[in-house]
Amino acid sequence: MRSILLAIVAAAFLAACNEIPQDAAKPYAGKEDTKPYAGDRFKGDKAKYEQALAERAKFQDETNRAIKK
Repeated sequence: MRSILLAIVAAAFLAACNEIPQDAAKPYAGKEDTKPYAGDRFKGDKAKYEQALAERAKFQDETNRAIKK
């Protein structure tokens, strides 16, 4: 009985020592992300995109929304 228990403990101990490396084998090789301003609406114009974001952000504040009503 004791030898069986010792064998189980030894097997568990040795199994814990065998860690598989978790590093990625190669970098991500998927497609490149497109820019948010590269679509039909902005046609690659980054300044126009940033202006639209700034305009949209004005309505995210409750104070501005209350004043305009």
